[in-house]
Amino acid sequence: MIIVALAVWQLTSPQPLPMVGSKYSAFGPYSNRGSWTIMETMRYGRAYLTISISNVTFPRTDIGTDYSLVISDVNHTITNSIVKGFGVRVTSLSIQDSVDGSISTWGNGHDVSDAVQPTSIFFFRTSTNHMLRFTLTFQLYDLLPLGSIPDQTVTKSFNITQTVL
Repeated sequence: MIIVALAVWQLTSPQPLPMVGSKYSAFGPYSNRGSWTIMETMRYGRAYLTISISNVTFPRTDIGTDYSLVISDVNHTITNSIVKGFGVRVTSLSIQDSVDGSISTWGNGHDVSDAVQPTSIFFFRTSTNHMLRFTLTFQLYDLLPLGSIPDQTVTKSFNITQTVL
């Protein structure tokens, strides 16, 4: 019974988030709408995370626009030898339009293997300049040699401007 419990604990832990530097924050396919670096102080260390937002498809009215948000580890410091790294699990992502107040929720992306990537489809109703607020909530985990422990929950908001034709 103990072995089964340990196996479940290990298998349900988030994947380690490896350090990738500025791979996803440089302007390009993962950050064409913006990129922000945030510092999070955890129980057993400190992490510098980059949140990069891009629109994958061209924005038009009445056709869904795909947005990708990538959370990557720029650098981290671990202060306890038992902790082997940290992981991130996104618990919510919403996009709100300032023009008409419409809101969109999220799904999981699968394009990157060394970062976390939630995605969303947003439907614009009007042709104008839109201010979009991305509100992201994620859980940080301390990864142990066997399993993980939740560290803290973080909620951040990011604004982008999107022109729709």
